[in-house]
Parts: sequence; C-alpha cells; structure tokens
Amino acid sequence: MGELLDDARQQSDARTRSRQPAEAHAEHAAPGGSGESTDHDMDMDMDMDMDMDMDMPMPGGIPLANGAPDRDGLEMDVLHVPLGPVLPHWPAGLVVRCVLQGDVIVSAKAEILPAAAQSSRDGRVAGDSLRLADNERRRAIIRRSDAAASVLALAGWSFAAGRARRIRDAVASGTALLDVAADLDKLAQSVGRSWTLRWTLKGITVGDTLVYAEDGMGQSGSETVRGRLIGWLDETRRIARDDTAEGACGLQDTLSLQRSWLSEIPRLLNGTDIATARLIIAALAIETTPVTQTPQSRA
Repeated sequence: MGELLDDARQQSDARTRSRQPAEAHAEHAAPGGSGESTDHDMDMDMDMDMDMDMDMPMPGGIPLANGAPDRDGLEMDVLHVPLGPVLPHWPAGLVVRCVLQGDVIVSAKAEILPAAAQSSRDGRVAGDSLRLADNERRRAIIRRSDAAASVLALAGWSFAAGRARRIRDAVASGTALLDVAADLDKLAQSVGRSWTLRWTLKGITVGDTLVYAEDGMGQSGSETVRGRLIGWLDETRRIARDDTAEGACGLQDTLSLQRSWLSEIPRLLNGTDIATARLIIAALAIETTPVTQTPQSRA
C-alpha cells in the first residue's frame, strides 16, 4: 500500500516499464513458434465450448426454449404454454395449448377434457318449482351474469365483477327477478359509460357473432368483447322485467356447440397475447358441462 501511495516511485516505474505489447501465450503459438493460432487449436476450442453447453443442467429439469423464425424474419424463442384446464374465470376442463414467440400466440389448439365433457352440474336453487318459463329466465340471467363477471374481472374491474356475481347469487337463491332488475340497470349503465373499460377492451374481437347465434349468447353487431358484454347485460335487464320472455338459453346439443367453438379458438387467438386471449375465451362464454336441471324459484 505504501508503494502505491508513493508518487515518485510510481512515476519512476512508469518511465522504466516496457511499452511493447505482451507476447501471445505459449499455448496459442504455432509449432514453428510464429505466434499464430492453427486451425487445429480453433477446432479444439469449439469442441470444448460445445461440450460445456451440452453439460449445462436445465433449470428444474425444464428444457429451455427453442428458436424459430419470427414474423420479421429474425429468430425468437418459442415456448409451449398450456392454458387451463383450471384457471380463474376460465371454462372448467378447457385446455388451450399455445405456442408463444415472445408474448404473442403464434398457434393454438383447444380441447375439452373428457372428465369435464361428461360431468354434469346441478342447477337447482332453493324452493318449490314454478313454471318452466321462469326457470329458464333465471338460468339465462345466471349464465349471462357469470359470463359478464368473468370478462369484467379479467379486464381489471373487480368492483363491477363483484356486483355481477352478487346479482347472479341473488337470482340463483330464488330472489324475485323484479327485485334484482334495479341492480342490473345500475351495472349495465356503469359498464356502458365506462371509458376506461372501453379503452381496455378496444379492438378485441370474437369474430362474426352471427356464426355463433346458436348459443343464445350472441347479439347482432356485437363482434367485440365489449359488445357482447353490453349485450349480455341488456338481455338480463329485459329478461328480469318481462315475465313472458324466454330464456333464449334452453337445453341444446352441448357437444355439438363445443365442437363449433373449439374449431374457432385457434383463429381467434392467433396473434394475441395471453391477457387478450383470456378475455376472448371469457367472451365466448363456453359451457363445458351440460346443465341437467333448471333453477327453481321461491314461492
């Protein structure tokens, strides 16, 4: 330390130090002593580098991403990511196997697990049975409220999603439909006026809803996620007040409907990110389990 602090000694050392570049290391010298590397030395270095790469352990035993050409011609990592069968605000039993480049889905394949397709849900609520039309109205409101709650939650509006779930629970528990109509009005008005929600869902589409009219959940001209959401809430308001309205959500060939949705999912998700893909799936409102019983209202 004393030598480093001695200015005179450091200046003297600098004047006497050789200014010639250091010679090449002996191990890289050619056999004739010319100091130039040979092709043999370069091949050995490359072999050693490859051996080291092959010996590197994979983190947690999970293979690293492979490379593939991106849309701009450059190579990007490719990841295989399954979505489902269990996710919040996700159809039970649905699995979408995605191929990602960066955060963009470049291909997808959807399937419904056999256990989900074969299971059944008990749609009963408390109380004695009334006429079938009232049961269908309740089930239609429940389904639309469930779907709306999922879209609102995934869009980041947890307060509105909670309101939709409370309405759903009230209808399922047998509350008179006219008593929940005012809550449906408030929720629909809040959703329709929200510019934040409009911006969040801007440009997110679910294709031509006329193709999906058979599910009873589509509205003419509501090809966007926001359009379907508003359409569901408007329908729940109409059904809750009109005691002659049919549920428009009767028993259907669920397996046939599933097949039609599954064939559309890869096209709808291609080019989207994971968050957008989940919104699209929520907006499709896929039912993966058949409903065997309709709700019953309280006398």
